[in-house]
Parts: sequence; C-alpha cells; structure tokens
Amino acid sequence: MRRTPLLASAAVILTVACDPTGNVGPSSPSTKFRFANAVADATGLAVKENGVSVVSNVTFGSVSSSQSISPESSILEIRRNSDDFLLGTDTLVAASGKKYTMYGLGIVGNFRSLILVDDTVFADSGKFKVRFVHGVDDQDAFGLDLYVTASATDISGVTPQVASLSFGAASNYFQNDTSSRRLRVTRAGQTTVIFDTTFSATFPDSQVVTVVASDKANGGPPPKFTVVIDRAP
Repeated sequence: MRRTPLLASAAVILTVACDPTGNVGPSSPSTKFRFANAVADATGLAVKENGVSVVSNVTFGSVSSSQSISPESSILEIRRNSDDFLLGTDTLVAASGKKYTMYGLGIVGNFRSLILVDDTVFADSGKFKVRFVHGVDDQDAFGLDLYVTASATDISGVTPQVASLSFGAASNYFQNDTSSRRLRVTRAGQTTVIFDTTFSATFPDSQVVTVVASDKANGGPPPKFTVVIDRAP
C-alpha cells in the first residue's frame, strides 16, 4: 500500500467552567472522524462539517488523521481541493465516544460516500479482523464475492467470506487466521477469479483493518486495494 503522510491534527483548546468548590464541569462530548479517499480520479479531497473544514487535501489512497467532531447530526460535504467542486454530501448522526471513517468511493462522475463505525476491539490471538468496502467503479454493476485464504488454497469448493458485496457497500467484520493473506475476488455467484493479489506481509496478530477495493489511480483496472488500519495492537 502506498503510504502518504497523514494530516496534522489541529490542537483544540477547551475552556471549562469551575464552581467555587473547584469541581470541573464535564467537557462537551465528542466523537472521532476521519476520511479515506478511494476516488480514483480525485487527487485531493476535503470534507466540511456544517460548512466548516474538517480535513483537506486527502490524496487518493490515503486516510486523514482523526478529528474530533460534535456527536450531533452533521451535514458533511466532500469537495475537490483543486477547485472546490462538490462531489456529494452525506449526513452523520454520531454517537459520543465512537470512531467513524467516511470513505469516498468510485470516480468523480460516479461518486459514492460511505460512513462506517470502526471496530476498536482487538481480534482473537492468532487472528486479524477485517471488513471489505467495494468501491471499484469498473465493477459497479456487479456484486463481488471475496476470499481471504492461505496462498495455496483452492477456492473452487470454498464458501466466500464475503458474498455479493454491492458497489458502495461494506461487509461486516470477520476474523481470519493471520497466515491468510491471499485475496481473490469473483463476481457474485461465479467462480472465475477477476482479481487475485497476495498482500506483501501477514497481518499482525489481533489487528483490525478495513480493505478498500477501488480502481487504480485515474480510473480503470487493475484494481487497487488499500488497507486502512482501524486498530493496531
């Protein structure tokens, strides 16, 4: 996975009121938000919350740093950095203390946004926890079946871990052995492999990740798989 520097988090100063006894009142509740750019032909994207910038210049294949936002209903605008072009809007009704990742998917002309709650509970020992996001514009008309196995596994008689995943949607998390690092993808219900890749290293014990499938930079095949770390041991 190509790695790019994360955006620096802005420092937030909270002013709290104290009563005469010295007790400090609770700070305003907040939640964590970050943005992942999987829009193949968008070199840099920004997100505004209720008209105020949250993150900016998130390049294709990268993820912003986490930002604190209000756990209330928020209108999120996704805009292209270069010309402030509006790709789309979404609404987040957040819960205090949760962590959310918004995924920009597809291409500029076929944009989808997806907001997910991140699982921050470690996987069992010897396993990693993974979910998948289908953002391959080249395959937007088809659901995908996904298999995560050991390198030599024959999938002809194997049930996919993720079945019929639609474009712009995410699977549930599931646990897999850390030795399983070969990913094969077919169209839903079919057996012909259309994507086949082996991750360069095993996933760390107990790690929690999201794997985002997208077109390559500027659009079209072959697909790009971006690993987003939801929690690292």
